Amino acid sequence: MEAAKTDIDSRDQQLSDATLPFARSYQLEALEKALKQNTIVFLDTGSGKTLIAIMLLRSYAHLLRKPSPFFAVFLVPQVVLVSQQAEALRLHTDLKVGIYWGEMGVDFWDAATWKKELDENEVLVMTPQILLNGLRHSFFKLHSIKVLIVDECHHARGKHPYACIMTVSFLNLLFSLFFSVD
Repeated sequence: MEAAKTDIDSRDQQLSDATLPFARSYQLEALEKALKQNTIVFLDTGSGKTLIAIMLLRSYAHLLRKPSPFFAVFLVPQVVLVSQQAEALRLHTDLKVGIYWGEMGVDFWDAATWKKELDENEVLVMTPQILLNGLRHSFFKLHSIKVLIVDECHHARGKHPYACIMTVSFLNLLFSLFFSVD
């Protein structure tokens, strides 16, 4: 088991701080808070929210590496942002990143296809409807999502998929508190 830990440490070491832009103090403060609790980072466009997300994922990388049952989800509200954010993650982390949106046909994937994706990828970058559908069909389990990053979370109102994800998550939590499922 110690050899595996050494391999993980060497993977982390290969991504030196030189691969990331220097973080500003407010970004480090946001990261520190996000490592301790659920956090909303409210910053202007171009102020480095993606860097905070990258640093957060790097901090959790040891819990996400396969064969871990855990994974991270990075939600973005537009298809064009899926590839953009995934590319940033691939550039600045060594995590295995999968990308998903409706036009890929993921709405027709079955549990076996999603299991394969979850077994291979450590971060799933997707539009919110994909996660919502996956939760509703039990392809994803909330307890397996170690990190959830919601880009442009201000959209989480009304019937937006972000709001629906929070509702489904809350109802699942309530159900698990009141009913024991073996």
